[in-house]
This record gives sequence, C-alpha cells and structure tokens, in this order.
Amino acid sequence: MAALPHAARLDRLYRNFVSILFALVLSLLALAALAAKVLAQAPDKPAELPPVEVTTSPSAKAKSSSKKSSAQSSAMTAPAPSAPMAAEASDPATALGSYNPALDLPDMELPPGTTLTTAGPVYGYQALSAMSSTKTATPIEQIPQAIQVIPKAVLDDQRPTSIGEALQNVSNTQGPHPSAIGNAEMSPFKIRGFSADLWIDGMPVLFGNTHRDAYSNIERVEVLKGPSAILYGGGAGAPVSGAVNLISKLPTDVAGGEFGIAVGSHDYLRTFFDINQPITSNGTVLFRLTGEYSGADSYIDVLESDRYAIDPTLTITNKTDTTLTIQGSFAKSKQQAYPGLPAVGTVAGDFRIDPSLYTGDPNIPRTDVERQGVTLSLDHRFDPVWSFNVKTRYSKTDAVQPSQGPTTAAPDVGPTTWTLLNVLMGQQQEEFTINPNLQARFALGETKNTALIGADYSHVTDKGYMFVDTLGLMGYLGCLGGAPPFPACVPPSPFPAIDLKNPSFQVPYKDPAPGTGEFFPAFDADNTYVTKGAYVQLQSTIYDRVHLLAGARLANIDIEYNERAIFDPMTGLPTPTTFRTDETKVLPRAGAVVDLTRDLSVYASYSEGMRWVGYSQAVLEPKPEESEQREVGIKFNFGNQLSGTAAYFEIDRSNVPATGPLGVASLTNQSSRGYEFDLLWQPNRNWSVLANYGYTDIEFSDDFFDATSFSVVPAGTTPPGVPEHSGRLWVNYEFDGALKGFSAGAGIYAASGSYVDTANIYKTGSYYTIDAKIGYENETFAASLNVKNLTDEDYFVPYIWFDGQVAPGADRQFFGTLVYKY
Repeated sequence: MAALPHAARLDRLYRNFVSILFALVLSLLALAALAAKVLAQAPDKPAELPPVEVTTSPSAKAKSSSKKSSAQSSAMTAPAPSAPMAAEASDPATALGSYNPALDLPDMELPPGTTLTTAGPVYGYQALSAMSSTKTATPIEQIPQAIQVIPKAVLDDQRPTSIGEALQNVSNTQGPHPSAIGNAEMSPFKIRGFSADLWIDGMPVLFGNTHRDAYSNIERVEVLKGPSAILYGGGAGAPVSGAVNLISKLPTDVAGGEFGIAVGSHDYLRTFFDINQPITSNGTVLFRLTGEYSGADSYIDVLESDRYAIDPTLTITNKTDTTLTIQGSFAKSKQQAYPGLPAVGTVAGDFRIDPSLYTGDPNIPRTDVERQGVTLSLDHRFDPVWSFNVKTRYSKTDAVQPSQGPTTAAPDVGPTTWTLLNVLMGQQQEEFTINPNLQARFALGETKNTALIGADYSHVTDKGYMFVDTLGLMGYLGCLGGAPPFPACVPPSPFPAIDLKNPSFQVPYKDPAPGTGEFFPAFDADNTYVTKGAYVQLQSTIYDRVHLLAGARLANIDIEYNERAIFDPMTGLPTPTTFRTDETKVLPRAGAVVDLTRDLSVYASYSEGMRWVGYSQAVLEPKPEESEQREVGIKFNFGNQLSGTAAYFEIDRSNVPATGPLGVASLTNQSSRGYEFDLLWQPNRNWSVLANYGYTDIEFSDDFFDATSFSVVPAGTTPPGVPEHSGRLWVNYEFDGALKGFSAGAGIYAASGSYVDTANIYKTGSYYTIDAKIGYENETFAASLNVKNLTDEDYFVPYIWFDGQVAPGADRQFFGTLVYKY
C-alpha cells in the first residue's frame, strides 16, 4: 500500500481520536447501566422478571437463564429435543412485557429450549415463525413461499463484517460488495438472479449503505424470495424479486445489555453497545438503545471507512393489548468511492493489474452519507379476534460521492492504458410512509382463519445528479470539437489517462460541477415517487393439514421525473423535460401448503410484483417493471432436529433495466429458473449444522438494443453478476464438561464464476472461502476469534460500476471480539 500523504495521516489520527472518544462514551454508558441495575435492585423496587425461555413445565412459565438473556433477544442453543409443549398456558404475545404481534402465536407448539425474541420464537439457529411474508405471525412451515431467517445466534457465532457476508447463509442470495457505495438501485442485493429490495422492519430503504453493514440493532434478517407484492409498497413500488428485511431489536421488560469491541486485520475496529432498560417500575415504559462505530483500512489501497449508527427505541405499553413504539435511526458513513478494476488485466488479457490497486487519485475526498429517520408503530388487540396495526416513517438521506476511475472493461487509449473519468454524484431523499392494517383471527367449522385488510401510502422526493468531466468523457468517446450532444466538446490535451500495468497517478481529482469548464451532466433530476395501494389477504388452515393463502393488491405507481440533463440533438442545448408514469394494476398472490405428515409438507405458490424503472436518456418513458413467479417445494421439520426447505422456481420479468458502459442501455425481458435447498440440523444442544445450495439459470428472454454501445445483445445472454451455482456449509460445536462455555465452528462458501458485462465477454472464475472461529461464553463475558478466508484464496467477483468491472475478494483476515454482558 502506498505511503499515506500528510492529510491522510492527520485524518487517521482524527479517526483514532474519534474511536477512543467513542470507547470512552461506551464506558460511561456501561457505568450508567451498572448504576441503573444497582438502583433497580433496591428493596423498594419490585423484583425484575427473569429472562423468558420456554421450558418443559406444563405451565410454560419462564425460568432464569444466564446465557443470552431475552433482554438481548438472542437465540439459545437448543438442548436435546423432547416432546413439544403447547404455548396456550400463557400468552406469548405479551411474554416480553408488551403486546407484540410477532409473538401472537396462540396455536403454535414451541419445543423445550425455545427462546422468545422480539421478532419471534427461535430454537437454536432455527426461527420458528416470521412476519415478513404475511404481516402476521405465521409458522414458517405454513408459508407457501421460500423464506429464510438468519437469527442473531448465527450472527454472533460467525461475526460477519458485512450484511453480504451474512447472506451467504441463504441459498441463491448475494449482497453487494462491502466496498460498494451507492443507493439500493446502484448497489442491489440479488435473489434468484434478480435485483432485490432492502427493507428495515418491512419498509423500503432507498439509500441503505449507512445502515447496511451495521448490525448492532439487528435482531434477525428475514429473506423473502420472489415477488412479495400484495402487502408492500413504498419507495419504488412492490418488490418484484424478493427482499432482504432487517428486523430491529425492540425493548423488553427485563433490564440488561452488552458492550463489545472487535479488532482485526487492516486496522479494523468496531465498538458496539446494546442497553435495554425499563423506565417505569411497572414496566409500562421501556427503552432500548443500540449503537456502534466501525472503522477500517482495507485490503484495497487508499480505502478508509468510518461508520456510525445509533438507534434509540421507546415503547409505551399497557402490557396486555396496546403498544406504541417509537424508533429513531441516525447513521453516517464515510469512505472513498471504489471504482473497481477493469476485467482486462484481472480476469482476462495478457497482463495483470495489482489486485489491491486503487485506480484513481489517492487523495480523493471520501463519500459522505447521512441518514436520519423516525418510525412509529401502534399495535392494538381489541379482543381475541380483532387487532390493528399502523406503522409510519419519516426519513431523510443526504449523499455526496466524488469518484475517479476507468469506465470500460478493456483499455481504451492504449494496450494497457485507460481514460480516467471524474464523476460527482449527489442525492437527497425525503420519505414519508404510512401503512395501517386490520386483522381478524377466527374459526369457521373445521378451519382456522386469519384475514388481513390494509392500505399504504408513500411519498418520496429524490433530487439527484451525476456530473462527469468532458475531458474524460471525450477521451472515452473520441469526441471531436463541438459535436452534439456535447456542447463543451473541445479536443483534450492531454487525455486524463493511466497505464494500469505501471500506474503513476498524475491527474488529481477535480469536481466536474457546473461552472468548472469541464462539466457534462449525465443526469440532473428532481423526482417524486408516490406509491399507494390497498390489499386483502386470507390465510386458512383446514383440518390442521392444509394451509391456504390468497390475496390481492390494487397497486398504483405515480412517478414524476424532472430531468434537466436532456439535450437537443441538433443544437446541443439543454431542454429540461418532465416525464410521468401513472400505472394501476391488480397484483394477485396465492399458495397452499399441504402437510403430508406431521414433519413433511409440500407447497406451491404464484405471485406478481410491480415497481418503477429509473429513467435515462437511453429510455425516456418506460413502463413499470413487472414480474411473476411460480414456485413449488417441500418443507420439513423432523423433531426440531432436521428442518429446511427445498424449492423449484420460475420468474419472468419485463421492463428490466440492463446496464451498459454509460448507464442504462435498454429495458429488457428476463427470465430466471432454478432450484435450491436450505437445511438446518441440530441433533442435540452441542451441534448446529447449516447448509444451503442454489442453482440459478438466468437469461435475457429476447434480443435488445444496447443504446450505450450501439449493438444488439442476443436472447439467451446471461445478465451479469449472478453465479450459476453457490452454496455454504457451516458447522458449530459447543463443548460440555471441563470445556463448558467453549465453542468452535468452521464453514465454507463456494460459488461458480459470473459474467462481468452485459455482452458476456468477460467472466470471473469459481472460488471458495473457508472461515473458522473459536469462542468462549459465560454469564458475563463472551470472546471469540474469527478467521475469514482461512486459506487466503485469491479471487475476483463482479462489481457494479459502469460495465465490465470486478473487485478482488478479501484476503485472509483475523478478528477478535470481546463482549461484556449484564
């Protein structure tokens, strides 16, 4: 790595100072929490309720458990399974001190050793229910859709440094590269080959990188596969291929918490805390505060990151049927924008670029992203039949991203030389969303039914721009003076270029902003997204053997796109234009699960989705993107020891943006076919084995014209960034006897190669990584050592930048974590 300039050294000193200051603040919070604990134990205070854990006792009353308290809402490692017991003797919906719809499971049998968390019951690594797919607390075996849950117990054992790493635990799912900075459209998650949405607590996040890899406030991650349209709108519309839903921690009525620090390779430092403290002695006002700071250098030159996140949550409840929860969210992220590496020189070509090379000005300013938001949720249960929920959120995001780097996969001005392009991007978003629904739970003859009726409204203002310098743009296009649509086109001398085989950075970054003289607006937009809809859903269980789900949504997408960067092809002069999409459609969903035995079920489902498509100068007035999915599979749960899902799916999508070298190339039709399985084996309280495998066959369904390269891409070509095969195996063992408290784990993730560009000229190779950990945990402390990429494999993965870029995989890295619990 190149020597740091003076400014960078000062910046690092500042970062270290901030880290130390943050650690001191954590220490003060720890002392305050301990003081609160002492005061709470004063004789005039009522005794605290013990942590909630389902036991083998017929009364199902809580017993004390020192390991992983319910205030931390962590999953217990499962003991040896025995006959399940009914939860009817108590009300699980109020077991954690407030009425919580995620725990409203009166008919569900919970195995001994289950821990109730604020997101639902968890048995070791196994989440027993989920809310994301149906907006009702539903056992996963009764949902006619592949839905996978990563509980906090898995996160605690594996200690992922990014949400993308955590998603390796789910088949056919990939997260963005950890160095990627961009909104959810530019750095998407992928599920079954297609871009998927990012949610926090069931509400979409358009610019998610501030919160994306901060998991101090995450109780679990729920991954929905395929369209989940009827219940969700907001942001860009209803999901068309799935969603990654980050479920936040909520307060409970048992005081407790944790403080932790993690250090690792490349100056990695993460400090985090989780404080749960009832405010009133009768438990009607509850408070929880989580936060973290993470900072690191990188195995890639120049990159330095700093991220802060703090999430306060206040709950006001009567403890039986009404709960008001107010969640705040404040996050900030700083890191240099990473342009990736060209495909030639990495996965193709007859020369090699240093994988750790940063292909731009090493003194480039860092991207700055801030996000603030507040969410209010009101839950009320009128009686055993009727209940009501309304959730509303306001959020604001500001981002400014300067970048410099090549934009093409192959050299464009010499055998090993690329043109450099200065790019300045900015985005300001404000969002207001509200989503009320009414639920009725009733029996009718031999059926048990849950009906849901609701509506949602979302209003987002989005101001964004992308300015590029004319010198770099002309170097790429070979532009001649004055040729429209480039009104500032003057023959550059010299071209801002770099030989990546023998790099020497002589071109400092310069903002290509208006008034600089080297300015061209790729886009400069002021948009308004209004999505609204109404939906109905019915879940019915017949004779306790057949589980039906049916519903429909009347969805509307109303997008106004005001683009200032439109130029008259004859004069080259700007002609600001307003585009409008206003589309209404009924989106259906239906499915059924049939229990063949108590332990084995088959299911089938059909669903549709619709969301907006971003405008560009290549595609001025597109229709919304639409999708439909057909899925069949089996679900099994043998004695709460062996559980999982196997599925076959087909997804067809229309109006899907395809990216070319300079942005959106065209709208396309695409299809995805494949199969997958996700398996969990917990034979006893010592062993936890997690395995998954996914196969995805995705292609462009017909020919399309690439408006950025002026070429035709034939049907059958594979969209970039999707491995055909991928899978993971993770094994964790907890010792007994003299080594009680110790644990060891290891896992392997493997993926086949993926195409890098839309034309399928370049492809990465297959790769695998091996991770391992050793840990110790008792009532008060937890410590672990995690090793990532144990065998130090060298590999590249596709990287979304322009078209044809890759990024190196992380080298071997070591991370040590120490946690104090109280």
